[in-house]
Order: sequence, then structure tokens, then C-alpha cells
Amino acid sequence: MNVLNKIIQKKKQINWILLYTLVPIVLIGLTVFLAQKPRVYYLSPTGSNAGACKKFSPCKSFSKVISLVKPGEIIHFTEGVYSEPVFIDKSGTEDQPITILGDNAILQSMVIAGNYVTVSGIEVFASESHGIKALGHYIIIENSKVHHSVTENGYGPECNTENSSNGWGSGIKVERGAKHIIIRNNEVYENCGEGIAATMGEFVTIVNNISRDNYSVNIYIDNSSQIIVDGNQVLCTGNGYLRDGRRATGIALGEEYYDGWGAQRGDNSIINNIIDGCYEGISSWEPDVEGGVEKNLLIQNNTVINGTYQSISLYWINQDVRVEDNIVYTPLNIEFTEGVTLSNNVIAPGN
Repeated sequence: MNVLNKIIQKKKQINWILLYTLVPIVLIGLTVFLAQKPRVYYLSPTGSNAGACKKFSPCKSFSKVISLVKPGEIIHFTEGVYSEPVFIDKSGTEDQPITILGDNAILQSMVIAGNYVTVSGIEVFASESHGIKALGHYIIIENSKVHHSVTENGYGPECNTENSSNGWGSGIKVERGAKHIIIRNNEVYENCGEGIAATMGEFVTIVNNISRDNYSVNIYIDNSSQIIVDGNQVLCTGNGYLRDGRRATGIALGEEYYDGWGAQRGDNSIINNIIDGCYEGISSWEPDVEGGVEKNLLIQNNTVINGTYQSISLYWINQDVRVEDNIVYTPLNIEFTEGVTLSNNVIAPGN
């Protein structure tokens, strides 16, 4: 009997040891789990700023929510139409970006001035100028739509009805000094300005987007460097949004003048895109800046079909430009051949 009691006592001691050991571990694990779950602030057009900005008591004003958000947290636009301009001036960190999510949410405009910000699932409609504009660093714009915007240049399908000489906005715009931007899996269409544009930007990746029937240019790289345009569908149907009676250029590289910026076009790649039905497929334009040169440009593995003028055109002086492995419907138009290497391009008229 004494032996049995000793065994029972021993088991009790072991159980208590296990209990005291495991409970702190479980509590620590639960604390870590809760700490890792980011806070979500909810917005609704019918919400109230007196609410807690939670799922069942959403706030109404973006300006209130952005004043509260911290790195690693999420702002969630619930379904509805929002008239308040969205200006994001808060920054996340490399490990904890601020995330902006949309669930059938329609905005009029968005400006991203902070760093380490991800925007996903937003729709922008009827913006006066730029639909979504990126000014900061380390920004991701994905899975979003921008359409029927840039109304400062018309309401479509007739654009530039006032013959504006002061320029116009773009559906998605990377603006002066913005760096390390990813624009992916978006639909940008029927805007009275360029579809997607990088102007004075650096290290921008434009990948797997659909850019269709925008005014003047569907994807425009302007006085920017280290830009990758990869795997996009660039479409021109001829259904309005014409400039001087012409469809948009599919992908264009320009070097417009901007005070204090100089000539910084270079080290860009146009690869793996499908361009269908546009006035020109891919075009490198003459610069507006003294000393401007098209340098270190790769145009590779693009398919340009059903256009109305030229497939690929280089209109200016070139330095280390490679045009290779493309399928096009017209011969290549190279105004200055020095500095250009052509290889394995297939001309397939009527494709």
C-alpha cells in the first residue's frame, strides 16, 4: 500500500510540474498570437466618427482613421461610395507596412505620401486629376481599378475638349522622387489621361496590369530610371479616348522637362507585354531636355499586334539599346541606328 501511495504522490508531483510548466508557455503563445494580429480600422460611408472604427461600429471619416493608424495596422474601406479625398501621410516600416484594403469601395482620389504603404482592392472613379498618386517610397498598388477619371481633361469618350495646354493627370501616377514602387494586377481604363505613368520616378515595377483605352498613352515612362514594365496587357479598341483622332500609344518612353530634374531617362526594361490595337506599340520619343538620350533600354519578348501605325519606334539618339525577341506587325522604325542592337525580332504582318 505504501508503494502504491508513493506512486500516486509521484504522479501528482509530475502533473503539477507539467501544469506549472505548460501554462506559462500557453499564455506566452497566446500573447504572441494576439500581439501579431494587426488592428483593423473600418470605414463606411454610413459610419460615425463617434464609433470605435470597428467592424460593427465603423468610422465615417478617413481623416480620423489615418490619424489613429500605426505601422502594421490595416484600414478597411467597406462597401460604398466615398466622397472624401484620401490622403495617406502616415508611414509603415519594412516589416510592418500600413495596409489599405477595399471591399467594393469606390473613391474619388487617393494620394500616398507616406512610405511602406500597401493599397489593395480599391476602385477610383471620376477623379478630377490623378486617380491614385504615389509620392513616397516602398509603395504597393495592387488589385485595384481606376477608370473614367482625369475629368480635368474631359469626361470621355471625348477628351481634351478644352484643348488643354497645361497637361493632365493619369489613372495611376508615380510622381517626382517616388522610389521602389510596385504597380501590379490593376485595371486602368477609359481615363482622359495616361493610364499608368511614372514621372520622375525610380525603381518602379509595373507588372501584370490591364491598361486599356486611355488618352494619349496607356503606360508612360517619363524622365524616369530603373523602370520595369513587365507582362502587361495594353489594349486599344478605338472606342473613344482618342488624341487628335488617334488611338493611344501602347507604351511610351519620354523625357519631358521638369524644373531642376534634368535628363534622367535610362536603365528601363519593356518586357513580356502584349500590345493590341494601339497607334504605336512601343515608342521612345525625342526628349524635351537638353542632353537627353535613350540609354540602357531593353525591349524584349513583347507581342505587338493589330496596330494602326508602327509596332516599335525609336525616334532619338540611343546608347546601349537592345530590341530582341519581339513579335511585331510592321518593320521596326529606328531613326538613329547607332547604339541599337536588334536580334531575333519576328515581323508577322496581319497578326
